[in-house]
Amino acid sequence: MELNVQDSSGFGDQNVIGAQIEQCYRQLPISLIVNLVNGLVLAGVLWEAADTDALLIWVLFLFLITGIRFLTLRAFRAAPRGAQFSHDTWRHSFVIGACAAGVLWGAAGVILFHPDSFPHQVFLAFVLGGMVAGAVPLLSSVDRAYPCFAIPAVLPISIQMLLAGDRIHLIMGLLIAIFGVAMLASSAQVRRLFIDSANLRHKLSTSIETGQALERMVRLDTLTGIANRRLFEEELEKEWRRAERDNDALSVISADVDHFKEYNDYYGHLAGDRCLARVAQTMQSALSRPGDVVARIGGEEFAFLLPGTTLIGARAVAELIRQRILELNMPHEASPTAGQITLSFGIASSVPTSTSASADLLHASDLAMYDAKRRGRNQIMLTGTSVCASLKTAQGRDPAGSVQHSSNHVLRSPRSAEPGRSCQPGL
Repeated sequence: MELNVQDSSGFGDQNVIGAQIEQCYRQLPISLIVNLVNGLVLAGVLWEAADTDALLIWVLFLFLITGIRFLTLRAFRAAPRGAQFSHDTWRHSFVIGACAAGVLWGAAGVILFHPDSFPHQVFLAFVLGGMVAGAVPLLSSVDRAYPCFAIPAVLPISIQMLLAGDRIHLIMGLLIAIFGVAMLASSAQVRRLFIDSANLRHKLSTSIETGQALERMVRLDTLTGIANRRLFEEELEKEWRRAERDNDALSVISADVDHFKEYNDYYGHLAGDRCLARVAQTMQSALSRPGDVVARIGGEEFAFLLPGTTLIGARAVAELIRQRILELNMPHEASPTAGQITLSFGIASSVPTSTSASADLLHASDLAMYDAKRRGRNQIMLTGTSVCASLKTAQGRDPAGSVQHSSNHVLRSPRSAEPGRSCQPGL
């Protein structure tokens, strides 16, 4: 994504403007402390040389302007960021504060200028030059802030030196003026570097966000909006390693829409796409745990990853999803199984061991699912190392072919049964 600044001042892009505002107010506490400390030092040195009343008035304005700028800083920090946040308002407030400080220091070059004490004049010029030089990194990020400070601060002392008339004062006045011009050029360069840096940071951030979005896209199924096979296999491998480390249960459910080819032939492929999307979203909404994953891994085939879930728990999830699909009551007049969309499920559950792999678990659930199809579809078949004995005694079959269970055996607890026992599909 290309990001451009619409004009040389850098105000064409809101991201750059926002970065400028944040930067200048972040630096403002340093500026306020430097202004106050240098002002008090200047007043102390010139206390005997300058007019006392003028010096006291200048110090009073120093505290007044510093206090107002501090209150502005507090207001900026407390202002909520969002659509109502006005960058222009805060930029103008900052520039006005910088101008006020520049005028204040420029006034010092006039009212604190001792006409008969050259050392005090040199000291005053040195302080003002230091203020102007030190303000370059503090004020340059915002357009017009540095010129509004530097020009009023430098110009009066330069004029005072030039008006003195003798050769040394003329040279000093010219040097101060040249120094001010050089600082203005340096400030402009610093500001350009800041804008370039802000642009680069924004481009990098945008590139990272775009990359993350693309990464998410390649792991999502574009038709249904749920995870695709790539993401499912990555999560399966990750959860397999975790379960192996913690000696925890892990279950996989394979599900397939019954007679989906006949559905496409009868209703058309667009209707088939809508059917798959609706089934997928219904499956997604049925999952309650954050770690559970449902993915479309084939044309009309789906898979569920259920970490920390035994065979009984996975069986309960599959039955919940089967019932949710039936409740959709999507007509399927071409189905010899039922007059509506149904699904067949296969479940495998295991505690990972060093002699098995994550792919074996998915393969086992696939075998169970195909067994469910061979036995008449719209039902749930199980295999794996889990609580098969409990299921055998607690489950029967309903007329539609789905496995029935007693409610006191419908559990999703990570350790609700003893691992290590096996059973064959067709419970």
